[in-house]
Amino acid sequence: MLKGKNVFVSNIHIIMFIFKWLILGVIGGGQMPINLVLCEDKQVILNNIRASLEKAAKQNGIDADICLMTDNPKRIIEYSRQHSQGVNAYFLDINLETNMNGLELAKQIRSHDPHCYITFITGHPELCMTVFKYHIEAFEYLIKPVSYQAIEECLISIDKHYSQYLSNQKYNKDAIIIIRSGTSDYSVELNDIIYVESINQKLVVHTRSRNIEFFGYLKDIINDLNKNGESFYRCHRSYIININHVKEVNYRDSCIIMSNGEKCYMSRQQKGEIRNVLGRMVQDYDDTL
Repeated sequence: MLKGKNVFVSNIHIIMFIFKWLILGVIGGGQMPINLVLCEDKQVILNNIRASLEKAAKQNGIDADICLMTDNPKRIIEYSRQHSQGVNAYFLDINLETNMNGLELAKQIRSHDPHCYITFITGHPELCMTVFKYHIEAFEYLIKPVSYQAIEECLISIDKHYSQYLSNQKYNKDAIIIIRSGTSDYSVELNDIIYVESINQKLVVHTRSRNIEFFGYLKDIINDLNKNGESFYRCHRSYIININHVKEVNYRDSCIIMSNGEKCYMSRQQKGEIRNVLGRMVQDYDDTL
């Protein structure tokens, strides 16, 4: 039996998942064509990529069209501004011999066209690792000389991903976490959570727009946070991070810089596992100076 006016019952602060089922009314029932946009400063390579994409689309029954092919990054940026509502797949040379390289171009494209597909083409595989710090979320990397098979497989993957996206949107499950803090309930999308911090038996949920405090323990919520995927990782006894918000991993200082610029620390044990957890997202920023 509970006695007293100020008895705190930890179970009252329940974190639960609900799913918003968004039923999309799709007029016409078909999917939009994939717009192919190419930027390469070598005309021969540009023509070969175009020919391979057109052949791959025709042979595999993919509704895709070449909408723009150029060596001018400014034309690509202007296209991304004007056509962000379409389904766009950009194929970009990283080493453009202009005042803007492919990584800088991709960053600007992503700011205008956040849901597009970006494939990098390069003769230097080591440059692929530098993509991390630009937060571009590349779909694929093609290494020169690019074969027809590689381009065909890439286009098929884009088409399958887009088709799956449309399928998921019919019953889109946007995971929402409900947090009770004091006398208020807060609805927070999982994607908005940057990290969760434990301070003196309190948890602080750091999101893009606000911080929410409530009583609880990290061990009790990690499974709930990952109920809709594996985006959350406990890197320290006091931190759970959203790996989609990782900006930098500093192994020397044993800290992780999040997308809001704040630091989360990693334990010695987790330090060795963080590379596997983040996978290709991790760029080693160890400073040996």
